[in-house]
Amino acid sequence: MKPLPEFPIRRIRAAIASASVVAAVAWLAAVPAPGPAASADGTTVTVATWNIAWFGDGVDDGILTGNRRGGRHIRDREHLSRLRAIVARLDALGTDVVGLQEIENEAAARRLFPASDWDLHVSTRNPDPAWSQRTALAVRRGAGWSVERHPDIVEWSPQGRDRHGVNLTLRRGSERVRILTVHFESGCPGEPLDSGRRDCGFLRMQGAVLKGWLHDRRREETPVVVAGDWNRFLSRRGERLPPWFAADPLILPSPGSSPGCWSGRFPNYVDHILAFAPEGGRVTATRFEELLFDAPPAMRDGLSDHCALVGTFAFG
Repeated sequence: MKPLPEFPIRRIRAAIASASVVAAVAWLAAVPAPGPAASADGTTVTVATWNIAWFGDGVDDGILTGNRRGGRHIRDREHLSRLRAIVARLDALGTDVVGLQEIENEAAARRLFPASDWDLHVSTRNPDPAWSQRTALAVRRGAGWSVERHPDIVEWSPQGRDRHGVNLTLRRGSERVRILTVHFESGCPGEPLDSGRRDCGFLRMQGAVLKGWLHDRRREETPVVVAGDWNRFLSRRGERLPPWFAADPLILPSPGSSPGCWSGRFPNYVDHILAFAPEGGRVTATRFEELLFDAPPAMRDGLSDHCALVGTFAFG
């Protein structure tokens, strides 16, 4: 592996600047009922990831960069109704935690994830208001988890303004799992990371930070799930995984899968959920679903160009 390039601040900022519901179900094994209980051997958790595409709080959404070309991502009542139907489906599936990307702030997330049902942890990122994309983790209150929040991962954001990683430890009886949501640099979905392109170099640096974080979790012997928008074709057929991982992950969607979102408009997934078993342990996936919008293509920008993905993992 080539040494990581240096990243002067000006280069980093330049890289950044350049840079309802139908369930499509892929059954990976016998399907448990929604809200699976703990297995006898360890922890079972259902995790989702969803990029909601410049989702604002409804106050002044026109200032968001994603809306400066005709207000593409301003939501009306019909949009919100269909988005809330996705959240209702996540709840019905017994989803324990949802990794969110591209939300403006907590008020934005609360438009879809009410405080009565979801415990919300939004990143501490403090960007320019026009570039307000935050990550978050929403934990379903009825799932019975106690939540410990850890400091956001900011090391892959040298000036603190790039998208942070929100991470939690969930505990429920003898069960324990560490959850991280990510939204990595765009612009290098399939090109070699050492191609010399600035976007690829920045993404490579982010992956190196993640690898160090995963090494620390492995020493703790803690099951880990990382869910988010990786902006990388991790599950493309024949794809070699980048050297970002302290151990081989279980990847959902399965390698070689094709997205169903918006009738297969996109050839490969960039959203993924990765599970890492502690050393000497194992992890299996018992369910995977892609939640598709039952809506005409003209509504895509007002909903999202990403569909929510849901996976259930059993650690033992």
